[in-house]
Amino acid sequence: MNFKLMTTFLWLNDIYYFNVIIGILSVTIVSSLCFGVLNSSSEIFAFPNVLNGLLFYSFFLVALLLLFFGCDFTAPCLKLYYFSQHFQLFFLIIAGFVILASRDFIGWHKLTKFEYDILLLFVFFSAICLCFVDDFLIFYLAIELQSLCFYVFATFNRNSEFATESGLKYFVFGAIISCVLLLGFSLIYLAFGSTSFEFIMNLTQTSTDPFLFFGILFVLIALLFKVGAAPFHFWLCDVYDGSMISVTLLFAAAPKIVMFSIIFKLMLLIFFDYYLFWTNIFIFASILSIFLGSASALYQKRLKRLFAYSTISHTGFILIGIICASIDGSASLIFYILIYSGLTILLFSVLIFAVLTQKNFPAFIANWTSSGLRNYVFVISFSLILFSLAGIPPLSGFFSKFLILLSFIIKQYFVTGLTIVIISSISSFYYIRLIKTFFFVKTSKNNFWISTAKRQNSEFIIGLLLFLNITFCFYPQFLSFLSITLSLILF
Repeated sequence: MNFKLMTTFLWLNDIYYFNVIIGILSVTIVSSLCFGVLNSSSEIFAFPNVLNGLLFYSFFLVALLLLFFGCDFTAPCLKLYYFSQHFQLFFLIIAGFVILASRDFIGWHKLTKFEYDILLLFVFFSAICLCFVDDFLIFYLAIELQSLCFYVFATFNRNSEFATESGLKYFVFGAIISCVLLLGFSLIYLAFGSTSFEFIMNLTQTSTDPFLFFGILFVLIALLFKVGAAPFHFWLCDVYDGSMISVTLLFAAAPKIVMFSIIFKLMLLIFFDYYLFWTNIFIFASILSIFLGSASALYQKRLKRLFAYSTISHTGFILIGIICASIDGSASLIFYILIYSGLTILLFSVLIFAVLTQKNFPAFIANWTSSGLRNYVFVISFSLILFSLAGIPPLSGFFSKFLILLSFIIKQYFVTGLTIVIISSISSFYYIRLIKTFFFVKTSKNNFWISTAKRQNSEFIIGLLLFLNITFCFYPQFLSFLSITLSLILF
């Protein structure tokens, strides 16, 4: 009896904290929306200073949620809520860095539209709901709310033809994928008669309904589209390249960690009995993502498109960790997601820092020629990030890729693992070619000077994350312990 009372109390405690977070975000969104509508035509409150104040308030709100509701370390370890709460913790940390990095860019770009901050809060709201989702209906509503915000973010720069084209393309393909996702949920409901994760998880062992296989297939197609995995990556490069740099940072860092937590719960818990079915799809998608991400980047001349293909390649490595479906594989996957998220924030913070000192963003690789001859500290920092993304030891990117491939080989995928190693080695070429452009190409008139006269938030982020990236090889215990603890919850 005491055990039942304790279990009930812990469940009510979990629900209470989740409702408090959602309540705080809801009140903040409604109040910000009312403030923006009432003062959008005001000559005083429509200035960028107020928008920067709203962004600072958003960062304060995220820090408050992180401090009080980020993670409950007193909860029992073997609970799915404990797993979801840790991913909420990761997301709140990433969201704080995204707000800090984008605040400088927004002030420099003189964005006077109050909708930017409100859409950002909507993204946070939907992401936290996705972290704790346990029903397909809630999942669909939360992911559609996030997608609608992303469509607006992609076209936020109205003066850019590239932004309009990429946003329209993103909206059309996103609407089609939403229909595919809803069709998959409908077929799963037709097979089980329920949309609850817990109910379906208890029945999948005896189900042989063909509608279920088609439902899982359609859901996988939609999820692979959301994370930008091949062959559903066609939207990602245009959206990354056409959007503002702060929006690209938001797309690359914030939603990825939440979407992969959803794939965790769906594939490794609910549909684990159909492991042989969805594993073949993931193997195909992972190899194709690594190949296309590595090969297509060789011919890119625009910097953001190059990093978009790099994102596709890293997504392929994350899918490999899901294929492993073991404690070691899940731990290495969580480890990879954390390292990759930090490197993504670090990379785009460096690009934002470069934008703040230039009239126009140096979008082409040729614009960066000879930049290392004048901007020593900046370009050396940029080169360290590129080496880490390429997986050069002893930086953090090397250990994350090594653990993923090691867990993949332990599952006896020897030929596939060797193929992935050979293909992924191609990516080292275009990273090193970019570093060569920094230091060894001297015949260019497009080199620029990066000034550090003004102290900016991106400076702090670059210094902090770069320090963690370098010192990680000496103190990897915390992230490895956290990854193993979370993987034990799933098995």
